[in-house]
Amino acid sequence: MPLPTIALLLAASFSLGALPLTGWAVRVFTRGDLRALGTGNVGVSAAFIHGGKLAGIAAVLAEIARGILPVLAGRFCFPDAPAIAIALLIPLVAGRYAISRGGGVTNAVWGLLVFSPPVAVSSGIWGLLVWGLAQRWWGEGDRARLFASRCGCLCTPIWVWVWGQSMPEFLAATGLALLLAAINFNQGDDMALSKSEQLFSLDDSLDAAICGDKAAKLSQLKRAGFNVPAGFILPSKEEGRGKREEGRGKRGEGRRDDENADRLLISNSVIQNLKSQIQNRMIVRSSAAGEDGDLSSAAGQYQTIGPVFTEAELLDGINRCRQSYWTSEAVAYRRQRQLPDTQMAVLIQPYIDSQFAGVMFSRNPLDGGSQVIIEALPGGAEAVVGGQCTPVHLEIDFSQPELLEKKLTELQSNSISVQSILTELVKQAQAIEAFFHGIPQDIEWSWDGEKVWILQSRPITNLQPFWTRTIAAEVIPGAIRPLTWSINRPLTCGVWGEIFQVVLGDRASGLNFNETATLLGSHAYFNATLLGEIFRMMGLPEQGLEFLLRGQKMGKPPLGKILPSLPGLWRLVQRERALNAEFKGDRTSIFLPALQSLEKEEGRRKKEEGRGKREEEILMPNAQFPMPDYQYLTELLERAEQIQEWLKPITYYNILGPIGLAIRKAIFRVNDDWLANDSAPEIASVRALQQLAQKLRQAAFSQPDATVSVAHLAQTFAETPGLQAEFEKWLDIYGYLSEVGTDIAVPTWREQPEIYQKLLITMAQKAEPYLAEKREIGLTFSQKWRLDKCQERALVKNEISEIYARLLAHLRWTFLEIEACGLAMQVFQESGDIFYLEFGEIQQWIRSGASVSFKDKIRERRDRLVADRDRPIPPVVYGNLLPNSQKRAIDSATSETNIMQGIPASIGRVEGFVKICRTASTDLGENAIAVVPYTDAGWAPLLLGATAIIAEVGGQLSHGAIIAREYKIPAVMNISEATTRLRDGQKVRVDGYLGTVELLE
Repeated sequence: MPLPTIALLLAASFSLGALPLTGWAVRVFTRGDLRALGTGNVGVSAAFIHGGKLAGIAAVLAEIARGILPVLAGRFCFPDAPAIAIALLIPLVAGRYAISRGGGVTNAVWGLLVFSPPVAVSSGIWGLLVWGLAQRWWGEGDRARLFASRCGCLCTPIWVWVWGQSMPEFLAATGLALLLAAINFNQGDDMALSKSEQLFSLDDSLDAAICGDKAAKLSQLKRAGFNVPAGFILPSKEEGRGKREEGRGKRGEGRRDDENADRLLISNSVIQNLKSQIQNRMIVRSSAAGEDGDLSSAAGQYQTIGPVFTEAELLDGINRCRQSYWTSEAVAYRRQRQLPDTQMAVLIQPYIDSQFAGVMFSRNPLDGGSQVIIEALPGGAEAVVGGQCTPVHLEIDFSQPELLEKKLTELQSNSISVQSILTELVKQAQAIEAFFHGIPQDIEWSWDGEKVWILQSRPITNLQPFWTRTIAAEVIPGAIRPLTWSINRPLTCGVWGEIFQVVLGDRASGLNFNETATLLGSHAYFNATLLGEIFRMMGLPEQGLEFLLRGQKMGKPPLGKILPSLPGLWRLVQRERALNAEFKGDRTSIFLPALQSLEKEEGRRKKEEGRGKREEEILMPNAQFPMPDYQYLTELLERAEQIQEWLKPITYYNILGPIGLAIRKAIFRVNDDWLANDSAPEIASVRALQQLAQKLRQAAFSQPDATVSVAHLAQTFAETPGLQAEFEKWLDIYGYLSEVGTDIAVPTWREQPEIYQKLLITMAQKAEPYLAEKREIGLTFSQKWRLDKCQERALVKNEISEIYARLLAHLRWTFLEIEACGLAMQVFQESGDIFYLEFGEIQQWIRSGASVSFKDKIRERRDRLVADRDRPIPPVVYGNLLPNSQKRAIDSATSETNIMQGIPASIGRVEGFVKICRTASTDLGENAIAVVPYTDAGWAPLLLGATAIIAEVGGQLSHGAIIAREYKIPAVMNISEATTRLRDGQKVRVDGYLGTVELLE
């Protein structure tokens, strides 16, 4: 092996490496000097970053050729000594680093590819695997990339040995690998630097983790067509995080010796690029991670610099803005809000010469009320948010959109509150809130004399969580007493928590499902913020929050986002599929024995008190104990606790069953009319009472079509023991029902027999039945097959509903017994007092055995419930406070519109007079249009006598809508605040096809 040839090749390789080919390529295309740009690394990545695409491609081709030539020369000169070909790459790489200031990785990779493709490919695959693992460990970033690059270099000797089994080749490859790794550790990283100097535009889709929440939200608004000024974002630099971590302790102690550590190096080309993009004055604004976020605003924590004119001022402004991230106030704010120290991006925009500017809230920031709040001053918006001046303050109520323009014209005219500007601001506020899925927004705006510019938009963080009646109005309608809520809330929250945990698995560990529901104004609300977060975790679309807040339809979930939840969703599907079998097992082993024991206990009490007593007397304490002892009360309390234990599993079935049925109906496209609902308690009870009414009519008059008086029917009923016995039997079977099945404070049917006896006589007076027999529907074979997939679940759902309602009825009757004892002991003052206590308070009273008085507490809660029952209840509450709104009444003298729009529920058109029905026991009268706050199964008897139905809440699948269709009664749902906006005796026209209520007087 001739040494002179080897020495010549080594020297030639070093000289070849010393040629600044990449630097020449950049200089040819851009006239720039890579040694003075970025990190000073004259490499391929730097050529792309600082020289552009053409310079980068030229640099790549030059470095590929430079890496291949030594290997080919070594192979040609020493075909029997392949290790020399690898060894020649060592002086090449050394020359590149020492003279031309490059890294040599590109040369080594292509040289090895020519030397041995398997070695190069294996090293590359190994590097990619390490990169993937490093990203899982450290997350996506430069640290993972650099680690993978170094591992790829260091593993090369191993693959040389694996594929060649040659010690000389292994040693040569080891020397090359160590040199590359050493250079990599010491050389600057232009790719990392480029991320902090790369300019993003507000026209791009921005990642909030890189560009901050402020810039990301403005980007969304700009791309959606809102008036947002152009802007460019300089993301923060990740390089030097370790140094920052070390310096944070010093800053926390007040030491600022390393103040310049955060003055990031910004190349002149970046500043020049910014200045070329924005010709006139500029403003430098912060856009930190967590700033203007969903849970924190960081308002006023970071510095805004402007206007800036020159490149020097721009550079200084960027550095000052970034340094404001580490002020003691900003650090303290993040600690208090438990926000991590991450990074600061900078947003550079044109400086707007404002005639007026300010902030506006899309909703009242105090209570989430329906007012757009606008505050403005001449000049820039910083004068308003700075709090140094008193701005013009305007509150514009948009609760009645049809009157909004009139309200705007009534505002005092001045230079700021010009109607056209105010109209535009209100329009923008509502549009931006709608764009962000109904989340109230804090918006910074500016008016330059021609148009309104949106400078910033962030959530009103104190208006969280959001509470919605979208689902709660159907599940737990009406004003709720404390005892009902103290029992229903843990049952409902517990079941929903169990369902979500099945889907989310370990991801649900940080969620507090006890916050799923709350009472506001004595009405139930579900936590839309929590449910929205759960929806996002499940991969459901962004419209999920709009469904909760606005009742809009949900879109289809993107497959990529829902994939992580597929195992959990499959577990839920398995539970749903097993529900029928599991329920039947629990029905036999738990529920039927439970009901039998409760009915047996009730029969024993009846026997002790005498069979001749009225049903109401059963609820009084035993006559042998005029002053009940605490042992008897303890037995009643234990029974109430046991019933609640039985309610836990049936509540699970009562929630999952209807969900499963709804999903099955959607999947198999089964119409409601196809399902046989005769076994539903609300339908079966009316049919049974209807049959009894026909018997009464036949007994009262021999001709079926003849008219018979109410008095004669009542007399016939009183004189016919058989009919009375059948009516008592009907009460025994269906007496557990009530107008609100989930509210134990509402009397059951068997507690008010006179109402249903009167209903029986009313039914008998009419020749035509209220409920026609369900007609047979001709279905195809395919339709019958699809129906079979749903019918059994529908029947099981009805069984579940019956058991659930029976257990709740027994729980109510148990509490009435406890109340009867309390009345005798003078713990309570009047009937119904017990329902104003929470269950925990009842437990403490009975178990303590102490003499107590709840008089003041009950009076306070009763007064609050009465006030809450009559006040308007908004469908959405922002924060934990109901808006302070006044009750409104609509009449033709003050309203500019006579039509209220709702949801069509049952076709037909009727004119008539309104009757406000707050409870199902209201005397409806004849030919009245029933206006109800909600409907449930227990409302069926009342609705039978209505000529039309108007409901405040509900949709086409609500109880009221289903009942109305069954009874062929025109109905309109979802007329907000109908019980307060309408009045008794007011004449209206109800159109169940269009879903409108027209005021005729």
